[in-house]
Amino acid sequence: MIVRADTFQSLAVQVAERIQREIDAKTWVGWLPGERVVAESLQVSRKTIRKALGILQRDGVVRTAHGLGHEIVGGTHPTPPADIATRELTVGLLAPESLERLRPFTALWVDALRSLLIEKGIRFTVFSGRRYFSLRPDKALSRLVNQNPQCCWLLAHSNERVQRWFQDQHVPCVIAGSNHHGLDLPSVDLDYFAVCRHAAGVILRHGHRRLGFLTRLSHRAGDLESEAGFSAGARQASYSGVTPHLMRHDGTVAGVNRTLARVFDLAAPPTALLVANPAYYLTAVTFLAQRRLSVPQDVSLISRDDDPFLAYLNPTPARYSCNATTFAKRVMQSLLPQIKGEPLPHATFRIEPTYVAGPSLATVGSSP
Repeated sequence: MIVRADTFQSLAVQVAERIQREIDAKTWVGWLPGERVVAESLQVSRKTIRKALGILQRDGVVRTAHGLGHEIVGGTHPTPPADIATRELTVGLLAPESLERLRPFTALWVDALRSLLIEKGIRFTVFSGRRYFSLRPDKALSRLVNQNPQCCWLLAHSNERVQRWFQDQHVPCVIAGSNHHGLDLPSVDLDYFAVCRHAAGVILRHGHRRLGFLTRLSHRAGDLESEAGFSAGARQASYSGVTPHLMRHDGTVAGVNRTLARVFDLAAPPTALLVANPAYYLTAVTFLAQRRLSVPQDVSLISRDDDPFLAYLNPTPARYSCNATTFAKRVMQSLLPQIKGEPLPHATFRIEPTYVAGPSLATVGSSP
């Protein structure tokens, strides 16, 4: 442990000692995580972290390599066996973007999960970056996991390449989402197949025969299940003359508008839409308004997902809702066995959201 006489930078010294203990305990091996991650983990400012790293540099514990980070080069001490047996329990959340850039629902369940983990004395750290979700993420993922060992990883908004890497490397993880085909990892997700099949049925029961599903062109398993569910619902044998449209966009506002324009320029456009992602629901509403099409008089809408802001729209959207705390508790139940090294009783769990009827969906030929 580092002991210094200059107590002027007392907080920095304490942080340096804490980093030293984490190095001794093999929490961080080879390289330290990035400054932001260390700052979030230890709940101090990045300025304090830089001061602490300066102390560790002078003591020969770490070496700063420009553009690479902080390499652990020495100054470690043997860790007593008792410390190994009582090592800190940790969970690392990996997402393509920072929480503030993800859907509000994601931020809500992550916040609820954080509280549940803290109650159990489990440290929770968020890691994000597009490089981990690229076409070739192997090197970035390997370095991330080696630098930031976790008892279990939680993968949010993950693609097939990320999931396959964790499975091939046998790194303990839980997917907050759906498994891709051929992969067998513990996962917790909404039952998007059932949701979209039900939504198509609800639209048909309201007399609509031209219906569309507006969704992002995506290789995420949940989105693929959504498309399959919508198609299955639109093919119900009890309805004839049904024209379904799978309307895939690139995730940009301009892309959503182009996709909508392409379909609504048809001679017989859809009279009802199921929309994936509340943000794109807003885009669809404004597109229709620009075309002087009213909801639901001209076009009915259902949101596949729910977020708190939808309750403030007029008309209130018909939607599928899942409580964020319920989702977090189910994720917690899947994480705990992984953290303790125990087998999971059920690897895959699906939560069926509640359908919330709203005036955005009207029966054909009726006044809303």
